[in-house]
Amino acid sequence: MSAPSGAAAVRPTLGAPKTELEELLQQVRQALAARDEDPTGGWVEESATELVSGAKPGFYLAPSNGGGGITFYARRGDSAFAHLHSEAGLAGARALAQALLEQLPADVASVDLGFSGLSGEAERHLVDELLERPGSLDIAREALERPLTAADGRAPAEPPPGVERVPVRAVTVDALTELDRTAFAGSIDELLLGREPDAHRRSLEALLDNRLGRFLDEASCALLETDPVRLVGAVLCSERSPRRAIVLDLMVDPARRRRGLGRYLLGWALRALWALGYESVVLWASVQNTAALELYRRTGFRTRLAATIYRWERPASVAQPHALR
Repeated sequence: MSAPSGAAAVRPTLGAPKTELEELLQQVRQALAARDEDPTGGWVEESATELVSGAKPGFYLAPSNGGGGITFYARRGDSAFAHLHSEAGLAGARALAQALLEQLPADVASVDLGFSGLSGEAERHLVDELLERPGSLDIAREALERPLTAADGRAPAEPPPGVERVPVRAVTVDALTELDRTAFAGSIDELLLGREPDAHRRSLEALLDNRLGRFLDEASCALLETDPVRLVGAVLCSERSPRRAIVLDLMVDPARRRRGLGRYLLGWALRALWALGYESVVLWASVQNTAALELYRRTGFRTRLAATIYRWERPASVAQPHALR
């Protein structure tokens, strides 16, 4: 892959003018809000401070006439989770991606990179170029949405035989973490979150602490087998707006699948969300997770938008990441 012509304009965010980074981060926030991923609180100001100080590494193209772009990442152990936003089209996005990937520290074993600001065609073109790097793969994701109707209020309230429905906070975070880890082990979704139990714990704690929107205890629950007691399923929901909710996580013990537990959990959540007055519900799913997609489509969900996550894993024999060529 040839070096992008705009590469010289890419600058590190360390020591950059904070106002420029805040302008770019506001663009990121607006793009994420359009797909129901709006960061909460003072994310723009906090992130700009981290980027300027070097607490969070990143690179940017200075905003000009509404253009520019930015990319940055956060570390979790030897994994990095990154985002790239470009208002400067494919050339700007290519330059930012090159800067990010070439400057990854040698002890970063993998990076997951999401995108915003690009057209679907430009994003696909960029990902195809990045896939030339050894150790690359792409993860296709879809946001699915459906309206909530009175029919949802008639969904079965009682769980299947042999299990008991309890409030999700009646279950320990340790138990939820273990269920989440085993439910997604070996799947493409495991790559997005990380294989380490601490990654699942951090994600669940963020959900329960309202850091991904107001957590809806009334529309979240867990399922316990009663003899012996065992956590076998859970669904977690949050508010995205006064009219829209989101199913953040739906997990079922792999040894208890094909018993209607996932279908019950989703139906119960829709029933509760309808009763709470929400008009629609959205969720994200990986295209490779065909079983989950089939369940969601049977339940009336339809694709609202698509996104791609680019993943790079450092080949075991390579000490430094290859430069983009």
